[in-house]
Amino acid sequence: MLFMSMFQWEPGKTGEIIEIRQKEQLPPGLKIVKEWVALETNIVFRLLETNDPVALLKASSSWADLGYIDLHPVMESEDALRCLCQ
Repeated sequence: MLFMSMFQWEPGKTGEIIEIRQKEQLPPGLKIVKEWVALETNIVFRLLETNDPVALLKASSSWADLGYIDLHPVMESEDALRCLCQ
């Protein structure tokens, strides 16, 4: 299953965020499909893939003290439209 994670941090924590991200080890069963950084704000968008809710919880909770996380299950629009039209 795919999840979109949006993580926002305080501007003063940018150095700490970069350092932690470079050393990050994802739990087994969790894959980063793609990752983007918003150029005008302190937000990272991650498309994650997993069937293991524990791996997702572990990965998300490790960032919780550094900023704010929004996490949403997602699917490609074409797939969603196909499901809705059946």
